[in-house]
Amino acid sequence: MDELWRCNPELIFHVYVSGAKQFQKPYDTYKNWSCFIAEDGEFEYRMGNTSGRVRTGDMVLCPPDTAFHRTTSGLSFHFIGFRWEHDRVPPGYLLPDNGRLCIMNNRRLGSTLSLLRETTPLKTEAGLQYKKHLFRDIWQLYAVESSALMQASLISEDPFVQRAVRLLQDHVESGAPLKQVARELGISPVQLTRLFKKEFRMTPVKYIAGLRMARAARLLIHTGLTLADIAERCGYTDEHHLSKTFKSVMGVNPSAYRKDHTV
Repeated sequence: MDELWRCNPELIFHVYVSGAKQFQKPYDTYKNWSCFIAEDGEFEYRMGNTSGRVRTGDMVLCPPDTAFHRTTSGLSFHFIGFRWEHDRVPPGYLLPDNGRLCIMNNRRLGSTLSLLRETTPLKTEAGLQYKKHLFRDIWQLYAVESSALMQASLISEDPFVQRAVRLLQDHVESGAPLKQVARELGISPVQLTRLFKKEFRMTPVKYIAGLRMARAARLLIHTGLTLADIAERCGYTDEHHLSKTFKSVMGVNPSAYRKDHTV
């Protein structure tokens, strides 16, 4: 997912709304790209044929000239209008279909959002440049977490959680079930899931899926292994399971991905 690094958002304006009981309008359409980040509370949304729910710490991107329907019963949020530098928009297969982005490092995100909130009164050019810096920091944080490098190296200050991460990494190739990893840790699968979600805002199952997909992508690019061999090395049942999963996540089948990413 290194393509995300080459796509940089440039903030045009920023508005912070605190303690809104509801949105002023049930829907709106914007001429620029827009981003809604929930700092406290949640809201439901719909744009085009997709819909979803944004909770505290989540953000959703809405393309230009797209009707964005939304509803809430209580929300503090950041509303940002932006464009992509050099019109370099991230490929569709690198972004969730419903536009909702989740950042795992909620402490770092919370700190940046706090700084962004404090800039609300600043109307100077210096203030605008600082807001641009903060918004790009949020995007780069998402890009880092989405990259194969970060997917393979989640870091926690808690030694027990870090051990859980290492065990999950060790079991990628074997395709071992979650309960086996939990057993080695001396806890239940439910406890492991809760622990992981609290620390990284994602489930261990989703983390394992990301590790397998990242490894499969690397093997497609850097080796001449067959799909059957790659499936075996990445914990998939067979090459058909790999192909189906790969296309649903990456937007293209493994053969096309290999062709597009090798010289």
